[in-house]
Amino acid sequence: MFAFRAAIPEDLPRATALSARIGWNQVAADWAFFLDHGAIRVLEDADPDCLAASAALLPHGDRLAWISMVLVRPDQRRRGLASALLRWAMDARPGVTLALDATPAGRLVYAPMGFQEIFGFTRWLLPGPLPPVRGSLVRPMVAADWPAVLAQDAATFGAPRADLLRRFAARAPAFVAPGGFVLARDGLRTPQIGPLVAPDAATAAALLAAAQSALGVPAVLDLKDSAMELAQRLAEAGATPQRPFTRMAIGPMPALQCHENFVLAGPEFG
Repeated sequence: MFAFRAAIPEDLPRATALSARIGWNQVAADWAFFLDHGAIRVLEDADPDCLAASAALLPHGDRLAWISMVLVRPDQRRRGLASALLRWAMDARPGVTLALDATPAGRLVYAPMGFQEIFGFTRWLLPGPLPPVRGSLVRPMVAADWPAVLAQDAATFGAPRADLLRRFAARAPAFVAPGGFVLARDGLRTPQIGPLVAPDAATAAALLAAAQSALGVPAVLDLKDSAMELAQRLAEAGATPQRPFTRMAIGPMPALQCHENFVLAGPEFG
């Protein structure tokens, strides 16, 4: 019905233009990661600068795949493109758990298709530096920290994703603390902090403060709604909630709700 095809490297500028036109925060490096480590399906038309529609599927290990970047250019909506792309993603990896992060409107679409809600989270905007946490043992990440960081992330996220974390660490300063770490990356509109793993809210706040200070500009982060103590700390520092999301999955439920996973990597990556 639609002339979808697999994306090629030459599509990346127009894919980046599509997410920018819709108002998302991805940069070319994000799209390149999907092309290098997953699969992208696209639809093009007469617009030479911007794709008409897209969807991406990113495997995390052998048992989990992330559905992402289901985007339709505004002038191409209400044609069934998003539903067709979602069906492609659901059929592309049989036998594995499929997960995604849904907007409120998307949640109403995915639930009847069998996706189950796991938890909610909210995007927050940090307008400026966070107050330092007394007694903090946060320090910059070094190469020797990677085995512990990757093990912590796999345990808290529910699947391995070493390539993704290493790619993030190459894009912005990374920090560790006893029992935790934080990464960040550049974005089209503002940098994004996450993922952040910590044993408690105080350590999470210290890691956030370090990341925000290193970035030196306003940043966004996706905070789990269950992290109420950290949310209060953010609000007291002037941070504001922007919009809600719901993590959803279909298939055997992986461990995608560990309480130590305070800040997520973002809806496009999990």
